[in-house]
Amino acid sequence: MTFKTSDLAICAEVSQFTVRDYSDHGLLGPIPRSKSSSYRTFDPRQIPQIYLIRTLRALGYSPQQIREFGENRTPETVLQMFSDCSAQLSNEIAVLQAKLDQLQSYAALIREGQATQRGEVGIRHLQERAIRRSSLENRNGSAKSLESLRRAHGDIRHDGNAGCPLGYAFHNVFDLLEDPEQPAQLVSYDPQGPDIRPAGAYLVGTVNCHYSEKTSLPSRMYSYALQNNLELSGPAYTVYLLDSISVTEREQYLLQIAVKIDEPCGDAEGS
Repeated sequence: MTFKTSDLAICAEVSQFTVRDYSDHGLLGPIPRSKSSSYRTFDPRQIPQIYLIRTLRALGYSPQQIREFGENRTPETVLQMFSDCSAQLSNEIAVLQAKLDQLQSYAALIREGQATQRGEVGIRHLQERAIRRSSLENRNGSAKSLESLRRAHGDIRHDGNAGCPLGYAFHNVFDLLEDPEQPAQLVSYDPQGPDIRPAGAYLVGTVNCHYSEKTSLPSRMYSYALQNNLELSGPAYTVYLLDSISVTEREQYLLQIAVKIDEPCGDAEGS
């Protein structure tokens, strides 16, 4: 089976001028002509070659570079070009994957916020989740100073995806009760993070509040744990399921606190 220029152009989704240009510069190899009409004749297997040239154009190669490549190509130069293109595409894929991770991480929190009953406190089974931690504590043991926050966020930016949602982690629920403004770690909900918030039973509470707003939720959760004889093993994680990304009113911001449970006693209902 052979194609005329117009047939190949339709199948490869380019203009006839483009097919002729690629042909004239040797990018499609020697092109025979029909004996009866002297028209150029092409093989269907040259369609992928046109798509490859379009890929090179999309990667930034100029028509002149592609022409020079076609006129002087060897297996070695082709392999070198493919190697260069592969490296460029790998970098672009990594950038796109980071953007996808960012969007999916926010979407997961928003969906959880939509499915959450406001103000509830109760036992829930949470799935394992990849995260990235960075310490907020300095050598004196204090936490969350502006400088430590800058450093912690800089660590996340250097090692992972700085665009993913952020939360805090406390060593245990008692640290959270004593001073909710002094978390031990900054937590990035980065799907590519090296750390894990383990799956299992958690005491989970939610409350509508704005950033840094005082709330009785930690005390209510601790009272719930005492009443139900729960062993809280920490750490305690805080994260906003709904915030300025997804809602317009600060009264709609939804904070979640989750503390791991060692041995939950029964399936107590939220209160």
